[in-house]
Amino acid sequence: MSGARTAPDAGRPARLAERMSVVPYIAAWSGEPMVHPRPVRVAFGGGRLGFPGEDATSYGHDWRGALWARQFPGQGKGEPRYETVHVQRQRRAMSDLLCQVCGTTTVTGAIGERFLFLVKDVGRPISEGERTTSPPVCVPCAHIAVRECPHLVKGHVAAWVRDAVPWGVAGIVHHPYFVRPLPSEGLVDVSYDAPALAWILAYRQVVALYGCTPVNLAELTA
Repeated sequence: MSGARTAPDAGRPARLAERMSVVPYIAAWSGEPMVHPRPVRVAFGGGRLGFPGEDATSYGHDWRGALWARQFPGQGKGEPRYETVHVQRQRRAMSDLLCQVCGTTTVTGAIGERFLFLVKDVGRPISEGERTTSPPVCVPCAHIAVRECPHLVKGHVAAWVRDAVPWGVAGIVHHPYFVRPLPSEGLVDVSYDAPALAWILAYRQVVALYGCTPVNLAELTA
């Protein structure tokens, strides 16, 4: 596969001839490199992580003060990177409850509406208060995901969820004085109430799921 592709419409994922039949909305493309300014300590609220020339009131921080990593937008440019999640699109999908595969809203406005969440099987159902960085899915895309996503074909669990409450972020925590990344085997989950929030470079939004009702996808029509 080669050549540039135009960015897909929100409701019409880009079609591929290999790997997956669609490119998930939250997947990054090769034409969307990360921006890597080196974080520094900024004097705000007792000190926290920031980017040079900015303070903690800049657009780089979220409403709770966490500093977010930066990535160029360019959905559809280059080749899809299925294994890599685009920072801003994952965050938007969580905030607006968009389907992580097609990018359309999963909000209907109906009284008592629920949202479908799908995660790889860890040997138990999705439980009350479960934390996840995986945005919701619509029913048609859920069926695509469990057939084609390498993380889900080996096993998955699904649940209807009443509330997806912002819990915190996942990212790389830095030393507050030396401003260097602390050793870790991957992204670290940090709650909005934790002191480490001031020193994290966030890559994912984390939500906590409540009102969870396990569901068998085979019983849901696409």
